[in-house]
Amino acid sequence: MEKTFSLQQINWSQKLNYEENGMLLGFILNTTYLSVDKPDNYEQELVKEIISNTTPSYIVDPNFKPNIIFVMSEAFWDPTLLKEVSFSEDPIPYFRSLQKDQTSGVMLSPVYGGGTANTEFEVLTGLSTQFLPKGVVPYVEYLRKPIDALPAVLKKQGYETTAIHTYDNWFYGRNNVYKNLAFDKFISKEFFDQPEYNGPYIRDTELSQRILSEMKKTEKPDFVYAVSMQAHGPYSAEETPENSVKVSGDISPSSRAILENYTQIISDVDQSLKLLIEGLEQLSEPSIAVFFGDHLPMLGTNFDVYQEANFFQDELNYQDYLNMYSVPFVVWDNFSNDKEELRISSNFLSSYILERAKKPGSPTTDFLHSLIQNGSSVVISEHHLQREDISQKEISQYQLLQYDILFGNEYAYLIKPDHKPQVNSDYIVGDGRALIVNASPPNTSVIEITGENFLFDHKVYINGQLVQTDFENPTYITASLPKRLNNKSGALDIQIKLTDSMGNVISESNTFKLDSFSNI
Repeated sequence: MEKTFSLQQINWSQKLNYEENGMLLGFILNTTYLSVDKPDNYEQELVKEIISNTTPSYIVDPNFKPNIIFVMSEAFWDPTLLKEVSFSEDPIPYFRSLQKDQTSGVMLSPVYGGGTANTEFEVLTGLSTQFLPKGVVPYVEYLRKPIDALPAVLKKQGYETTAIHTYDNWFYGRNNVYKNLAFDKFISKEFFDQPEYNGPYIRDTELSQRILSEMKKTEKPDFVYAVSMQAHGPYSAEETPENSVKVSGDISPSSRAILENYTQIISDVDQSLKLLIEGLEQLSEPSIAVFFGDHLPMLGTNFDVYQEANFFQDELNYQDYLNMYSVPFVVWDNFSNDKEELRISSNFLSSYILERAKKPGSPTTDFLHSLIQNGSSVVISEHHLQREDISQKEISQYQLLQYDILFGNEYAYLIKPDHKPQVNSDYIVGDGRALIVNASPPNTSVIEITGENFLFDHKVYINGQLVQTDFENPTYITASLPKRLNNKSGALDIQIKLTDSMGNVISESNTFKLDSFSNI
C-alpha cells in the first residue's frame, strides 16, 4: 500500500507521521508493525528451562565497577575497504592504532544507510530485530514499558546511567524510550550550550567532551551510551578543494566527491575518538569503552559509490549482504591486556562487554553469553546463522525469550523477580533542572535573574508569557518586562523554560514569585 499510493511511514517521529499522513492513515501505517505472532511453544515451563540453563560462566566481581562507555558513531565505517580506490592518507589513523593494540572486530548491523535506532535497540537490550516484522522500529512501535536493558542492569548495581545524543530529544521517541530503559538522564542536542558545529550537525568532539565532563560530576561508576551525529549524510557530490584526504580511482567525479567529503568528516570523527580515549586515560579510573558504527554511510542515493567500486551491488548475494551490513568496532580498556578479534552481530555486544567488565547481566544477556562462549564469531542475520555449534533449537529459544519479554507474560521476570524492570521515577531530560535563586525588581523594565544551570537557549516566562530573554552566563539571565505590565504593580511569577524544535517544553525551572513589584 505504501508504495502504490506514495505513502511514507515516518517512524522517527509520530507527530510528523500523523501531520504528514493524517490521523487515519498514520494509524493504519503504524498497525502494519503491531502484530507479532506468538510462538507455538510459548509457555512458562519452556521459558523457565531456558533461563535455568543459561547461567553465564564468566567471573563476576561485585567490587569491581569500571566505567562503561558506549559510543555509537553515526555512519562510521572504514572506506579503505573499497579496494578499487585509494586514499592520499589513512583517514582514521587513531582508530587504526586501537585496532592493532586493543580488542576489535566487525559488527553486523541490522540496518544500512539509516535506521540508527535499530542498532541501538539491539545493543542496549540484547534483543534482535531479525525476529520482528521487516521495517519495524522497536523504539517507536514496541518500547512502551520498562525493559531490563543494559542501563537497568547496571543501575541496579550502583551505576549512574546517562544517555547523550547530539540531536533532537524527540527523534525516534528517545525522550520516552530512555525512561523505560532506566537511564537516569538524557542529554540531547538542546542541552549542549552553544556547541561547535561541523556542517549541519554538532561536532563529535563536543560529544567526547560532554561524556568526560558528565563522568567527572559523579562519584558513582558511570554507564554512558552516547550517539553521535556529525557523520550523518547526505554527503555532497560537489568537490571540496580544501579536503585534506584525496581519493583516486576509476569512479565518477560525483562519486569521488561524495567519498572524499564523507572521508573528510570521519577523519575529524577519528580525532574525537582520540580526545575521548586520552580523556579516559587521564581520569585514572578503571574504564572500558566500545566505539562502533551504527551502519554504513549511504554513499550515493543508489549505492553509487559502492557499485562503482565493486564493493556490493543492489542485487545482493550473501557476500554483498555482509559487506553492506558490517561495521567496525574497537573495545578499549585500561585494566586488562585482553586483545581479541571478534565478529558478532550488534545484539551480542552488550553481553560481551558485561563479561569484560565482570558484571552480571539480565536473563537475555545471560542467554546470549551462553551462545558466544568459546568462540570469536557469532552472527544472527537476516540470511544466515554463523557458527555451526549454535543449533536451530537455540535460535528458537532466543526467539521465545524475546517474545516473552517484549509481548508475552514476562515469565522471565516471574522466574527471576529481581530482574523485573521498574519505571525510573528519577529520570530527567537534561542535565539538572534550572533553578531560579533570586530575581530583582525591574530596573528600566529589565529583571535580573540569578540561579543555576541556565542555558543559552533558555527563555524566561513572566506570568506565563514568553518575554525577551538575554543569556549572560549559566548563573545570570536578564528578561524584559512585557509592555502590558509597565506602569502597574503586583506580583510576578517568573519561570525559565527550554523548548525543542517541535515546540515542546522539555525542561523548566521552579517558579519564582516576585511578591513586591512596582514599575511606576
